Amino acid sequence: MNWQPEGTPERHQPPAFFVSADWSKYETKRSVYVADLRERRIRSRQPESAREWNLKSLLVLARELSARGSVLVGIDLALGVSRGFWGLMLDAPGQNRPASFIHWLRGHTDSRRFFRTATDPSDWGVDQPWFEVPSGSGGLGKFTKKVDDGFLRRVERATSAKPLFAVSGIPGTVGSGTRDFWRELVPWLNGERDFTIWPFEGQLDSLLASRGIMFAETYPGLAYAAALADRLPSHRIRVSKSDRKDVGQNEREKACEILERAAWVKANDVDLGDLASARAGEDDFDAHLTAAAVLRCVIENVPLVAADWVDGEVEGSILLAGPVDPTRKARALNARNNVIDSQLPASPALPLTNRTIRRAEYPCPIPGCQWIFYGSRGGWDGHVESLRKHPDWHRGVSDPGERKRIFKQQYAAWFGRSSH
Repeated sequence: MNWQPEGTPERHQPPAFFVSADWSKYETKRSVYVADLRERRIRSRQPESAREWNLKSLLVLARELSARGSVLVGIDLALGVSRGFWGLMLDAPGQNRPASFIHWLRGHTDSRRFFRTATDPSDWGVDQPWFEVPSGSGGLGKFTKKVDDGFLRRVERATSAKPLFAVSGIPGTVGSGTRDFWRELVPWLNGERDFTIWPFEGQLDSLLASRGIMFAETYPGLAYAAALADRLPSHRIRVSKSDRKDVGQNEREKACEILERAAWVKANDVDLGDLASARAGEDDFDAHLTAAAVLRCVIENVPLVAADWVDGEVEGSILLAGPVDPTRKARALNARNNVIDSQLPASPALPLTNRTIRRAEYPCPIPGCQWIFYGSRGGWDGHVESLRKHPDWHRGVSDPGERKRIFKQQYAAWFGRSSH
């Protein structure tokens, strides 16, 4: 079945190139890969005009590629803020309402206070949003309780991500890399430029009108499944980022082996390039897998994002939200009945077979919904709670618990039981 999310505009010719950038506050840990979407080829790139990657050197690469077609640059950091923070900012004394996140960010030309780190919750403010989590119990909550959504955008809440303004003090923070990129970006936003920021300044389709450059947010936690799953849409797939090098190395090697043998790679003569660096380190792994994920969606004519996950005013969006459902719980790479298990080598204790293992399919019974649950009905509750996903199904009921109760009663047969 050809899958297309509700509300997705008509598909168009994709951009010519996708630049996949894994970002970090440390320039030496940044990694960039380019997917030639027409030649179906992925290659690692090194900066040509600088020693390490930064926004300027990334633009040099994008401009070089744009001479041959449009360029979509995906970068692993936050482009957007939460609705809770946005509301707090609008309530600040003397604050004018910006048209979008980009207009708000553009106003921070005097960045001395804005980019400073707050180490004490009493020093925090919308004009100084970045913070270091203090040690001790409840340290994070001392900052996140300042807004009702804890600085988390909708997609971050779905994926249990860390608040984007947290720069240090707890594992897994992304604020430092995001802050460095925003600091570099502000001067460009206030001058003449040849690139746009999606989705605040235009649709993905706008790339097609010319040899343009557009930046978009990516998240490796979605890319793994988009590259490795045997079919899309998919649940998320978790690849271990354990501090133990042997664990992380084994997980990366396993994922790279699955990717090399993937049916979509073989059927379309995809040239993945050298995966040695992806096997060796998580920065190259994330950049390479994200490039492969976008290339796959283009080849299979799967939209890069579902309209339900796009907020062009405040929160932005993330590529691959849709092909991979952020609300569905991530499964381990080798979990039982995982979507990619059929691509793993058969166990020596079991009979070898070339037959593709097909799992049970459970299409959502709500009229107009094209979502399919594979292997089990797991995740149905989070799926039916969403009024946005099913705007015409009991539109007057917004309470998640009540929507689940109605679904269980109305579609009891879907669970294989009587409604009485």
